[in-house]
Amino acid sequence: MNISPKTKNILWIVFAVAIVAVCVIMFVLNPGPKHIEDTNGKDNYNLQTITEQDVVKQEMGARGTVREIEAHIEIAGWSVSDGIRYSSDKFTGVSMLYNTTLMKGSDIHVTLAEYEIKEGNFTFYIVFDGEVVGKIMPSDGAYSEFLLENVEKTGTLEYVIAGESASFEFVAPVDFE
Repeated sequence: MNISPKTKNILWIVFAVAIVAVCVIMFVLNPGPKHIEDTNGKDNYNLQTITEQDVVKQEMGARGTVREIEAHIEIAGWSVSDGIRYSSDKFTGVSMLYNTTLMKGSDIHVTLAEYEIKEGNFTFYIVFDGEVVGKIMPSDGAYSEFLLENVEKTGTLEYVIAGESASFEFVAPVDFE
């Protein structure tokens, strides 16, 4: 069967439009989790519905936008680091911000600056080799930190955020040093 080049082009365009339409329909039908209502009060930022298992599996997806903007961190006039300011006005779900392979004997040191949860529930998790090894909540100081020295094996390190109708922001060093 001989098909003219013009007919082939039309068929390819129809095929491409059909694929795009299917993708749009799938996105509309499954936009991610619904926002989870904050039921534990304005001054309690602990997650109520999302579990550490949800964080490790990262299957629930996310709803809302997490903005990333380059930032420069200065404390008392001293230049500390270049970083990325992460923020959202309303975020629900689980999202990985960073992952890398960490070698045995390495240290995990995470410092977040200007860390603030404005509403909802939110936690920054450190996951190593499929296990939550720490979490960072805002502190009263300029920085919030987590340190785990001399890991016992080579594995995958991930920084994961989890939120329930959360409004938040923090600055993380570039490459999370």
